[in-house]
Amino acid sequence: FKDIDDDGSGSLSVAEFMAHLHDEGVRLYFESLDIDTSDVGTLFRLLDQDAQNELDVEEFVAGCLRIKGAAKGIDIAKLTYAQGALAKRLQGFMLRTDAALEQLTRCVARGSPKGLEARQDIRPLHQL
Repeated sequence: FKDIDDDGSGSLSVAEFMAHLHDEGVRLYFESLDIDTSDVGTLFRLLDQDAQNELDVEEFVAGCLRIKGAAKGIDIAKLTYAQGALAKRLQGFMLRTDAALEQLTRCVARGSPKGLEARQDIRPLHQL
């Protein structure tokens, strides 16, 4: 880590990370952990858990340990399940938003706020 921290700041910027990813020692380190380095940008984002565009040594090590090795079937299944659940929630949100917008549009077209009373079937965002 210290060898690729060019400015000695104690953290790696995207530029430092990218500049050294093709160094043989760095490449071999990632290969030993079975971490694919073909998509440098994605790899950096996966390591950068706090999204600060910098990696400190703890974040770098923890990230490498978290993503090392090939994905297992259970990992893929968990991602597929989570993505499906999120898609269902998003679809419900979009349907409720469309219904509320349609009701609002009708009320505005009539020039009256009547009929704009709170609907029981529309939940606030924080309850989604």
